[in-house]
Amino acid sequence: MSGKMVKSAVRVLDIFEAFEAERRALTISELVKLLAIPQSSMSTLIRSMVAKGFIEYDGQTRRYRPSVRLAFLGNWVLGSTDTIARIHALAQGLHDKTGETVLIGAENGLSLQYLSVLVSPSTLTLSLFPGERRPLHRSGLGIMLLTQKQDADIGRIVRRYNAEQLEDGEPRISEAAVLGCVERARQQGWFATSRPFVRTGGSVATLLPLPRERTVLAIGFAWTTAMRPEIIERLRMILLSHVGSFADCRARMA
Repeated sequence: MSGKMVKSAVRVLDIFEAFEAERRALTISELVKLLAIPQSSMSTLIRSMVAKGFIEYDGQTRRYRPSVRLAFLGNWVLGSTDTIARIHALAQGLHDKTGETVLIGAENGLSLQYLSVLVSPSTLTLSLFPGERRPLHRSGLGIMLLTQKQDADIGRIVRRYNAEQLEDGEPRISEAAVLGCVERARQQGWFATSRPFVRTGGSVATLLPLPRERTVLAIGFAWTTAMRPEIIERLRMILLSHVGSFADCRARMA
């Protein structure tokens, strides 16, 4: 799969994801260091994106940042022009209230892909970045997204992953175990991962329905194995409360 990718296109997307991860304006040298792209190639890509209006350049600081044009690109996918702003506000509110790492993810093939990651300074053992992928059936956010599928489709996803993408040393998770977790998540409206799904940490997650028909994201807190169960329970209650308020507000605006 990776051999079929166009290198320049992948690099452009990596640049945007670097800005999302850093959340600040960056110099060419900083981008080169973050992404290990040759300086000449980076300069050419950035100049092209500036010319197209997707990147802005500050001549005083010699730093670059994504433009407002990029922020508006793709808003229609979520069904409302202000949806992205409200989702970011929800995630930031959860992060500010708890100080914990907040994750937003979407389905991408057999994977859960993180769209936004607000990292807690205390979770140094976690290494999560926007754009990073995890197997859909091996994460709390992914299990929540699977609740929207038929059991037969979930079974096919698990079987395909086990046949094509299971890594050496990675424990195989049975179709029955995944279906059991998905059913529990459907009944609860939330899901918290545990072994054997995770090794050093996990997440407690729920769904985030969006205005566009059949479009959902998953949102949750990341946790490490050092976190006490009562803290995870507190995070679960805060998560459901805030997402419930978000849904109520969205319904009133519809």
